[in-house]
Amino acid sequence: MPRRTFPHLSALLLVTVASSVLAAQNDQQPTDFISLPHGTTNIAVYAARQSFDGLWNNGIQAQRVEGSTSMTVLRANRHFSVGEEGKYTIAPLIALSASDTKVNAPSAPLLAGDTAGFGDLRLGTAFWFYSDHVNREYVMATAIVSLPTGAYIPTQAVNIGENRTKTVLSLGWMQPLGSAWVLDLVPEIAFFGDNKAYRGNNRLSQDTAYAMSTTLRYKATQSMHLYGTAQVNRGGATQRNGIAMTGAPDNTRLALGTLLFSADKSQIQLRYSKDVQIDNGLRNTGEIMLRWSTVF
Repeated sequence: MPRRTFPHLSALLLVTVASSVLAAQNDQQPTDFISLPHGTTNIAVYAARQSFDGLWNNGIQAQRVEGSTSMTVLRANRHFSVGEEGKYTIAPLIALSASDTKVNAPSAPLLAGDTAGFGDLRLGTAFWFYSDHVNREYVMATAIVSLPTGAYIPTQAVNIGENRTKTVLSLGWMQPLGSAWVLDLVPEIAFFGDNKAYRGNNRLSQDTAYAMSTTLRYKATQSMHLYGTAQVNRGGATQRNGIAMTGAPDNTRLALGTLLFSADKSQIQLRYSKDVQIDNGLRNTGEIMLRWSTVF
């Protein structure tokens, strides 16, 4: 890789390692759209391993970069009924993460290496303005803010923390289709603050990013559900000191998963996902996620 292209690659590594490689910023899962009774707490623990490659430029792999990220996430929220006769539900949430990332870049060895640490703290709330528990139909809005608390070293190309704030707004609609099928729709918009200590004293900025996720879930039995998800991501180009660095990823991601429910109100989810199309940046070549959650 010519030396002049290093900043472009390092920007991609910094942004995407912390953001699940060009995916929706608030990765909501099936059944996350269900409002729970007043005073109920929901705890979820995720473990995921993702591999990626690049560097993609206008749909063509321009440089050879590969790597992997292992991530663990703890997410908790508590539901409260509000309004007349408790017709609305609000659920403050907190999410903590830790990651270990390895990058191999034969054409840019200065960018290769390992990094590990805690990710940025995420705080937010979900608000259900429509809940039909009988017909299992729900409509909700979620707002999440990421704070720059994660591991970050300005001189490194690859970091776990992003050293900036990020605000993600999304809607969620869960709609049964007969007795065996369920449709989830999730539009999302993400706003990014500037990283003012990128590769020293440079300013890294990022355009607003948009995502649309659609999930179709099949209730095979009362205790096992199967689902497929299609996700489209747009926007999110980056600039260094106001000068364009990387184009928008404009990627499409597909996922297949299963949900297993137990009598003690716990559930286990296993999901596999990968990018099937990308214009710019790093491509998710395969991710396996295991999630356990419970309510009490």
